[in-house]
Parts: sequence; structure tokens; C-alpha cells
Amino acid sequence: MSILWRGSWAQRLRLASGLVLFAYVLTHFLNHAVGLVSLDAMISADHWRVAVTHSALGTLVLVAALLIHVALAIARIAGIRSWRLPPWQATQIAFGFAIPFLLLPHIVGTRITALMFGIDTGYPYELARIWPATILDQTLLLLIVWVHACIGLHFWLRIAPGYDRLRPLLFSLALLIPFAALAGVMMQARSLTGDLAGPIQSQELRDEMRPPPRAEQGQIQLWRDETRVAFYAPLAGFILLIGGAAWWRRRAGGVTVAYLEGPTVRVPAGATLLEISRSFGIPHVSVCGGRARCSTCRVRIIAHSLPLPPLGEAEARTLRAIGAAPDVRLACQLRPTGEVTVVRLVQPVAGASSSLEREADDHGVDTDAAVLFADIRGFTALSEHKLAYDVVHILNRFFAAANFAVHEAGGRVDKYIGDGLMALFVDPRGIDHACRSALTAASAIGRELATVNRDLAAELREPLRIAMGLHGGRLVGGRIGAGRAATRTVIGPAVNVASRLEAVAKARGVELALSRAAAEWAALDIAAHKVETEEMRGLDQPIEVVLIDRLAALDAPSVELV
Repeated sequence: MSILWRGSWAQRLRLASGLVLFAYVLTHFLNHAVGLVSLDAMISADHWRVAVTHSALGTLVLVAALLIHVALAIARIAGIRSWRLPPWQATQIAFGFAIPFLLLPHIVGTRITALMFGIDTGYPYELARIWPATILDQTLLLLIVWVHACIGLHFWLRIAPGYDRLRPLLFSLALLIPFAALAGVMMQARSLTGDLAGPIQSQELRDEMRPPPRAEQGQIQLWRDETRVAFYAPLAGFILLIGGAAWWRRRAGGVTVAYLEGPTVRVPAGATLLEISRSFGIPHVSVCGGRARCSTCRVRIIAHSLPLPPLGEAEARTLRAIGAAPDVRLACQLRPTGEVTVVRLVQPVAGASSSLEREADDHGVDTDAAVLFADIRGFTALSEHKLAYDVVHILNRFFAAANFAVHEAGGRVDKYIGDGLMALFVDPRGIDHACRSALTAASAIGRELATVNRDLAAELREPLRIAMGLHGGRLVGGRIGAGRAATRTVIGPAVNVASRLEAVAKARGVELALSRAAAEWAALDIAAHKVETEEMRGLDQPIEVVLIDRLAALDAPSVELV
């Protein structure tokens, strides 16, 4: 199962219903944005959209998704025992409670009005109704819904391989779409209701904009108020019930949690260990926000006075995925009883701004990536005959060229190591595309090196030569090190193999050595190249290595990029 779908059945159902609602919101906002083109385009796009959303099946799916999402969200919030939440989570919850206040009147004014009175509540009617009287309400509704959804999507996707690369694009779209939607609505609303609108409007358009009779308007307004009361009155009672239950738990006694190398605290029973940590400001990492999709909040149970609650479905699946020992539990799922002594297995990053605010890849994310090591051959001997300035100049000239090649191929230089570098290639489409990008970069580095040699011919006794190693696979990315020296990088067998393949390239006198697996992922025709079997330190089995004598061979049609 994908890491994105880890969790209990309730979590997966809440996620699926949220995605259905987001799809509706996204298409609705894009329809608004079409107003930047024309009203006719706006109406035409709306006809296609409502053909789906207003159909019997579309209505059933939307209503079911809305009810399921709201019910499961309230149930989850009811289980929260500590309201010392990360700012993003508190914002999402607050916006979630605010949405019905603005959304329910909107539904009454559109969908319910159309059903009860047979009024065409399309764009001409709705734009004339909201401008300018309720445009502020509609703007707030649009922004609150969008922010609520984007927070959820971000903290769901950030544990996914390749998300870091897509994040700038998605962030740009997250800013562009709502403002384009608002601009489209405002532009067409003003054109419909402005001073010059009347003479140029058709009779049909004026009929569509005509408000309902006064009696029906009063009934619609009454329904708007009643729907708000119908939602928030039971919710207020539910909140009072939760508060009463919390008061009773405090009176009934509690549990004691001792943190190894940390404080000992006593709290009412029923809270998760992660909530206990947050209540007392104890730094506790949780990348997925307490949804059991990651394992960063895991703890080792040192001692406990009473039997621990059994593993739930979501917790068991995640712990099984990481091969955790029997005494390891997820703090976001474990609700301690009695007295418990624990040790946090993932320590917070030193120097981070808040124990409640961490980047996902600070603490470790899994990703499929291609790793390319590149190193200048014989540079040590070359540098012995050069002044320090010349050495730095030559290295920086090569690094600039290599960095350009890597960037153009869609990768990034992770680190510089002496006279070499390590580059990473992550592609959301899969490891095959990542390896193709890495192979493209290797070929480009060869061409860039030829340019460097030509430009520095007067300064070099002999041309610079290069050796590269390429491999792909599952990596773990995170902040490695301590204090200010800690940096984000990746570790894993694929990194080690790529590094050793670079050494193989040096030993065999070739410019590139890549694993057969990487070659196959990259769709490289290996028939024209030598293939050897190599023992790799740290691997149980030898691997097949493809040797590329000259990088110029990669410019031939032996590799097909798609």
C-alpha cells in the first residue's frame, strides 16, 4: 500500500471524501476563472460542469462525500485530548468550523432555490445577486475553503516521494487559482450590474438576472438562517458534551508518563502520547500530523505498569512497514494507561523554530531517486602543480558547468565532495524517468567538460577527465548531522552503490559506470556497451555494471527519452 493511503479505514474514508470535495471545489473555481475570458465562456463551461455535478449520481456522490467528511472530521476532533496543536492544524480546524457558516446560505441560495422555486441560479442570476451586497461573504468563503483544502493536501502529500520537486509549482497554482477565480467573478459581476450593462444586455439575460418575488426572497432568507442554526446548535451541544467528558476524566485520575532524558508528567487518561507531549511543550516529531502515515513520532516503551492497548490497524501497518521491534509504538496512536516510561526514537532537529513546526524531510522521507556521482580523475596530481587560486578556479569552472547540466536535466546537486559532486534526480512519474534524467545529465556533463577543457586549454597540462557512477533506488532523505553542521541530504544503499560505481569507472578507465538496473530503467540499449559483474561492498549479491567508455556514446540514439 502506498504511504499516502496508510491509516485506519476512517482516515482513508475521510481522505477520499476530502479529495472528492476538492475536485468539486477546484472545477468550480476554474469555472469562475473562465470569467476572465467572457461571460459566455463562463456559462458554457458551467453547463459542462453541472451536467456532472447536478446529475443524480453526481449529487449523490457530492452529498455523501460532504456528510462523510464532516462526520469523520468532527469525530476525529472529538478525540483530541490536547489543543496545543501545530499552527497549521489549528488553522485547518478553525477554517473547517467556519466553512458551514458561509457555505450553507450559499447552498440554499443556489441549489435549494433552484429545486424549490424552479429558478435558474446560473451565473447571471448569482452574479447579479452577490454584487455588491454579499461579495465579501463569497470572497471569504472561497478563500477559507481553499486554504482549508490546501493545508490538508500539503500535509498529506509532503511525505510522498517527489513532492519536494513539485512543491514550487503546486504552491504557485495554489496562489493563482483562487485569485483568478475572484477576478473572473468580480469582472463579470461588474459588467452585468454596471451603469452601461443595461442597454447591451439581451432580454433573455435580463430575465435570468431577475430576482425572485419578495415572498420567495423572505422564505430563502429564512432557510439560510435555519440551516445555520440546524448545524451549529447540535455542534455546540456536542462541544459541551466533550467538555463535560474532559472534566470527568480529570476527576477520575490519570496516567503518568516518564520521558527518558526528559520530564515526568501526569495527565488525565485518554490522551495519546503525542498529545501529552504537546500539552507540556515536550518536543516530539510528527511529520504526518498524527495520522499514523509516518513513523517519526515512534517511541520505545521502557516500562509500563498496566498492559498497553493493542495495536490498531493503522499503527500495525506502519510499524510493520519499518520492521519495528515489539516494544516500539507510535505516539500518535498509543493512549497510555497507568505509568509508562518511554524514549523518543526520532529526536527533534536542533535549532528549528518550534517543536511543533518541522519540515517533513528534516526527519526523514522515503523517495525513489537516481543518484549520480561525478569526479575529476587525477585532480590531486594536477593541483600539486597549481597555485591555490588556480585550483579553486578550475574546480569552480567545472562545478558551474556540471551544475548547469544537472539542473537542465531536472536534477539538483546535493553536495560537493572534494573534486566531485553528488546529484539527485527525483521524478513523480517514477524511477525510470529519474534514471533517464540522470543519464541525460551525465551526457550533458560530458559535453560541458569538453567546453571547459577548450576554454582552459592554456591553463591545463592535459584535458580534465571525468569518472561517473549512476544507480537508482529507494533513498531516505533528511537532515543529517548535528548543530549548525546538519544539512539535508540522502542516505541509503543506492547512494553507496552509485559512489562505488564511480570508483569502478575510475578503475576501468571509462567515463561512466551504471548499474544494469539503472540502464534498464533509463531505456538504454546496452548492446553497444560492455557489461561486467562486480562485487559491491555492503551488498550480498554482485551486480551487473554497464561501462560507457565515452560519454559521447550517450548522444547516439541508444537511449530513448520520453
